[in-house]
Amino acid sequence: MGEPRYAAIANDLTAKLATGRWAVGALLPTEPELAASYKVSRETLRRALQRLEASGLISRHPGTGTRVERAQPAPAFTTRLGSLQELTQYARSAVRSVLSVEPLVVDRELAESTGLARGSRTVCVTSVRQDHEHADQVVSWARVYLDPADADAIGDDLHGSPRLISDLVETHAHRTVDRVVQRVRAVGVPPEAAARLGVAPGSPGLEFVRRYYDADGQLFEVSVSTHAQGTFVYETTLQRG
Repeated sequence: MGEPRYAAIANDLTAKLATGRWAVGALLPTEPELAASYKVSRETLRRALQRLEASGLISRHPGTGTRVERAQPAPAFTTRLGSLQELTQYARSAVRSVLSVEPLVVDRELAESTGLARGSRTVCVTSVRQDHEHADQVVSWARVYLDPADADAIGDDLHGSPRLISDLVETHAHRTVDRVVQRVRAVGVPPEAAARLGVAPGSPGLEFVRRYYDADGQLFEVSVSTHAQGTFVYETTLQRG
């Protein structure tokens, strides 16, 4: 039995995207136009587009059209997180590159998004992480907010160590991570992150906000990381107690 028609169309569209037939950020022809060009029903065409969407190549927006997000399918980066120990494992499978370290005063918007006290001082570490098996593939863009004293304590290890920043703080600032509160939501990738992730600004993404509390219940670190569509699979295991 031959290849399904929708799969052949998906492969053909993927090849055309790879050659630059449609630029990243541009809109594909409408579904009726594509269906007519391939001489198939709209249902068949939609199944082909679903494959491209699952690969992170396109995003579909009712009333607007189908937008090109990537020229090449993004390799999926998978991690399984269910405990603090598994969170530490994440550092071993995604290499951090620090882009900047700068002191900030927490404004209203930052306070609302992170839970940090408005008017307090923090140090913002901006970084990207790359899949260790695909060095050219940036899988996340992040900003980590630290107490200035903790930022001083971790010093040069921030740039040279593959360990999680929270792990460095535990070692050098003598804190103990007691719990991590995580929030995950769908977002439009912000422009600065999009430039690093290689996608169009506003394209679909996942945002992870992790708040780290020490044994005294003090919030001492907040990380806000963004992943583009198709580059990250987040897996948890739920087991009946």
